[in-house]
Amino acid sequence: MMTSLTSPASLVLLVAICAAVTILPRVLPLYIFSKETPHWLRLWLDFVPAAVMAALVAPDLFFYGGSFSINPLTNLYLLAGAATIVFCIAFRNFVATIVFGMAFVAAMRYFGLGV
Repeated sequence: MMTSLTSPASLVLLVAICAAVTILPRVLPLYIFSKETPHWLRLWLDFVPAAVMAALVAPDLFFYGGSFSINPLTNLYLLAGAATIVFCIAFRNFVATIVFGMAFVAAMRYFGLGV
């Protein structure tokens, strides 16, 4: 059975809960990390950005055409990722690396080597 939120008290409660849910994720990290954090925690937190980036990029690199593929000859994105990593190590330029990766995929598709 569904209840109605038409009474003023329930609407105020709902707004207060929504405000708390919005504010707490923003305030708690500031409160927690305003104190001196242990050295081991700071070392562990240094790996979080790389782990998040790997979790976002890995599925796109290894799943090509709807199936898992680790062969760079049949997986255009894995081939482009490998070439882009080599370019990044050689030149150490963030914007140039992104442009290179996009140009690599575009060129491979233009020449018919990728879908």
